[in-house]
Amino acid sequence: MASKDKKPQFWINPNTRLCCPHFSIVWNKCDKEELLDLCFIPAIRKKTYHTRSICLHIHNKSDWSGLHIFYSQDIDFENLRLQKWLRETIRDAVTERAKIVLPKRLHELEKEKQLYAKSVTVKKLRKGCLGQCSIYNQIWLSPLLVIFPQEMMDDVILHEMAHLKHHHHRKPFWDFLSTLIGMDARQQKVIFEAVLSKYWELYVYLMK
Repeated sequence: MASKDKKPQFWINPNTRLCCPHFSIVWNKCDKEELLDLCFIPAIRKKTYHTRSICLHIHNKSDWSGLHIFYSQDIDFENLRLQKWLRETIRDAVTERAKIVLPKRLHELEKEKQLYAKSVTVKKLRKGCLGQCSIYNQIWLSPLLVIFPQEMMDDVILHEMAHLKHHHHRKPFWDFLSTLIGMDARQQKVIFEAVLSKYWELYVYLMK
């Protein structure tokens, strides 16, 4: 349970935007009667938050590619329990989507680059880590990647694939990665870190 005195790092509300190539959040404002009607509509992937006579519904798309959130003007988005519920619901949906998208994309890049991993697993990694490759050529990818821009997601996957040939970060690794991505890998890393810095803390907060 969230502490009554501890405010979240970010407030999740209809101003929260997450619109990525593989995942999106759509907010739908309804009146109270419409929300109550939604309680009786069966859905495979629907979650409802109740507080007194007020409720909020979240519908997951069938392929986990996004959330439709239905709310009324009476919802108190400063309710800490609601904030925790929203964050965890978003986190879980993003994770399920990542389990579909990331292995599929890695296998596409494997065929394109003729580099093959022994296995690929999507799981939460230590803070700041987006991917890992073991000496046994097993690749782990953070679900956070699925809300990245496509090019950034691909480059992280290719970074781990480059470790299939070079299990280090010395010059041969960076030279090989540069051939995989088609530009200087060190330079691109600096560019992407600058772009992501604006959103990084929010992304990490949503996925914690």
